Amino acid sequence: MQAIRIQSSKTEVYSASNPAPSSALVLEKDVPFPEIKAGQILVRVYATTVTRDELTWPESYHGEQRIPGYDFSGVVERIAGPSKFKPGDEVYAMVSTTRGSTWAEYAMALEEEVALKPAKLSWAESVTVPLSALTAWQALFVHAGVPEPAFGTAAKHNAGRKLLVTGASGAVGSYIVQLGALAGLHVVAASSSTERNGDFLRSLGAHEVVEYTELDKRSFDIIVDTVGRKTLAQSWHLVADEGILISVESSSFNFARSPPAGKDHVKAIFFIVEPSGKQLEKLAEALDAGLVKPFLAETFPLEEAKAAYEKASGRMERRGKVVLVL
Repeated sequence: MQAIRIQSSKTEVYSASNPAPSSALVLEKDVPFPEIKAGQILVRVYATTVTRDELTWPESYHGEQRIPGYDFSGVVERIAGPSKFKPGDEVYAMVSTTRGSTWAEYAMALEEEVALKPAKLSWAESVTVPLSALTAWQALFVHAGVPEPAFGTAAKHNAGRKLLVTGASGAVGSYIVQLGALAGLHVVAASSSTERNGDFLRSLGAHEVVEYTELDKRSFDIIVDTVGRKTLAQSWHLVADEGILISVESSSFNFARSPPAGKDHVKAIFFIVEPSGKQLEKLAEALDAGLVKPFLAETFPLEEAKAAYEKASGRMERRGKVVLVL
């Protein structure tokens, strides 16, 4: 099968601390097919996303094949053992970061990682969802403990609770805004520019759109930070004394160890998103109902993975994810 692999260097060893350049992303045409066993599904991949700075992740250098990618949309090709899926089903998934390998014609996933894709979305639109939307879902409904919304009915149990989303116009932030509004939270979307992002964020359901300099002296029940560093440090002073502060920004993995004075009772959490077919089923329902919007920036053919990675890791002119189509 065809796949993009991280080509080894003759002069240096690539790793998260010495990441491969985009020129190391090479299309190979005779890569072994994934082998599957009981509980696993082989999927013919039609689309997969390109994530900003993915070559700086330690997970990119695990495994023998060194094929990047952690999500796909495609068609079930083969199943090992009894399954609720069947060959021909149109599905989407995020796979475990310990396996990855979705920048390929075929990918393997566990049954519990897979869901039927949103029927009303294209392959490229569908694949923009798993990694980003699952991060948002788990931040709110798993780690913050917000009750899941019953799509199609007004959520009243969270009325009055204030949610601050930093990096609100980004890939993850845009889903946090949408899901928070659907859950009945009062959503305050923080952005570096209300002039540039205000209309967009209000269209997603944000009740307020503010710049970071306007946040002083405010207090929030829940803060989900997608930016890190100075913005996360500022968030400590904005979260209620017994509130919840969550960061999904990778460099913030140990931020909860050192709360500032007076914030010892804040529930501070850093987490890495986990695959979940069940959560993707619920997201597909919301997407098909038009309650949640996906954002596709640009598509590239698989053989242009280098250009796609450079686009995703550079300054983006359009909102959404960069996608490889096969």
